[in-house]
Amino acid sequence: MVNPGKPSGACELCRKRRIKVELLVSFPQTSVLIIFKCDEAKPACSYCRKKDAPCCFPKSDFEVVWRDQNQVACKAVRRRINVRDKSTSEDGRQQPSTELVRRDISDVPRVLPQDHEQYALTFFFDTYLRPSTLSNHQRGFFGCVSPALARAGPSSVLWPAVNACAQVLLEAWSFLNPNAPQSLARPYYVQAIAAIRRHLQNAEDIDDDVLLATLLLDMYDRIRSFCRARPHKSPHIKGSAAMIENRRNIPITSKTSPSTLMAVRSRIVDDALKNGEPIPTNVLTWTPVIQNTSRTAEIELEAINIEVANLQVSAVQLKTPRTAALVPGLLAKAIELDRRLIAWTATIPDEWVPTHIWDLENIPHSIREAGFYGNHCTVHRSIWTADTLNLQCISRITVGLVILTCLEHVKDPATDITRMETLTILQSLADTVCASIPFHLGDRTEGRRIDDKNIQYPQIGDNLTPDEHYVTAAAFGGIFLMHRFVELLKVAPLLRPGQLPWILGQMGRIQKIYMARPT
Repeated sequence: MVNPGKPSGACELCRKRRIKVELLVSFPQTSVLIIFKCDEAKPACSYCRKKDAPCCFPKSDFEVVWRDQNQVACKAVRRRINVRDKSTSEDGRQQPSTELVRRDISDVPRVLPQDHEQYALTFFFDTYLRPSTLSNHQRGFFGCVSPALARAGPSSVLWPAVNACAQVLLEAWSFLNPNAPQSLARPYYVQAIAAIRRHLQNAEDIDDDVLLATLLLDMYDRIRSFCRARPHKSPHIKGSAAMIENRRNIPITSKTSPSTLMAVRSRIVDDALKNGEPIPTNVLTWTPVIQNTSRTAEIELEAINIEVANLQVSAVQLKTPRTAALVPGLLAKAIELDRRLIAWTATIPDEWVPTHIWDLENIPHSIREAGFYGNHCTVHRSIWTADTLNLQCISRITVGLVILTCLEHVKDPATDITRMETLTILQSLADTVCASIPFHLGDRTEGRRIDDKNIQYPQIGDNLTPDEHYVTAAAFGGIFLMHRFVELLKVAPLLRPGQLPWILGQMGRIQKIYMARPT
């Protein structure tokens, strides 16, 4: 049986005897007794060294994941049964439980069908991999998965990764808990990692299937992190970047190769902006990728954001002493990047330009009640274009914060005007992101079916909401918005009064819609 919980990295002796080590840490005014389990020090932990006993660790994480856990699982079940029996009062009535229970939702099945694997794949292909009806529409790496699967063999590393992603999404949209030990997605996840590991150990070339598998596993982790309302660490994306450096004999000639490589780079850049990390040097050397890829608006924005991410890291040095020499260069670079981001909006296709709806009478009351900020909202061509435009706003906000930081070190009264203009721009950019909320969420306030067409969205005149938007807005809208809201919190102290609590309220609304369970 696969380990159902978080694998322990303790040595065999400490795990068998459930060893706990006591450590007394002394501070100037007090002492603290810290109790922890095996310290996992290698080649021998502290307890085994103290007892002069052989210290044996699992050879790898996979050995831990696949170890026999039947006895442990049986004990855990017996403990839960005992707790349940104790919670029953003498008169036979069940006491309120403290466990999280899935709420009843109309038209949502309470259990998965018996043929859950085929059902999950059908759901995944029909919802997330369905080709867009819009011309020249970019959907990240999703457009590469179907062609890759069509030519992949049954032993391809891509299949277990697709199954893991499909299962975790089906469980999330069935409003089950994809982080539960009983999740049907976890075995596929472990199989996918094991398949990638065997592929690398055999010194095989790193083809598109391997990179797509890592992107799908990253999506699996993102969904689980989103459902737990916890930040995502993106270990698979870092692994993908390392594998691309070792890519040897596979030429970048197919249609999926450039898109797959650019999808990896896009995730790296997005995470760097969010976490304030520098862009790895090797990412900047992927020139064959750019040469074999058409220069779309997304790629042009990404190229600018690489410099924005590195500027954000450089600006941290302004918090250290003797930073006067750095200010002029950083300020000039920030102003240049802001002008390039503004100029980028003139290069986007005409259909990308959002439509602003100012007449509140044309906006359903349910949308205004669910989440409406200011006096207007925007309607976009698609969820993907809306998120790209929001990303441009977040990038400008990042650059604007660097400008404000630089101005703090410039003792010139003339900079007061620049500071006020920058504050006004930051507020306007935050309002722009907030204006896109009705397009992303409609009037959703609770968990509903992913294809529920009773959801109302803002419309332009008599134009009806496209059928495709009902699915894509539900599938991606909340996740996209949550990521942008987290980045928008960087400018929280500079927002007008009342806007920050409203944004936090909308973040809570998204968690309620998707049944996210904070842990």
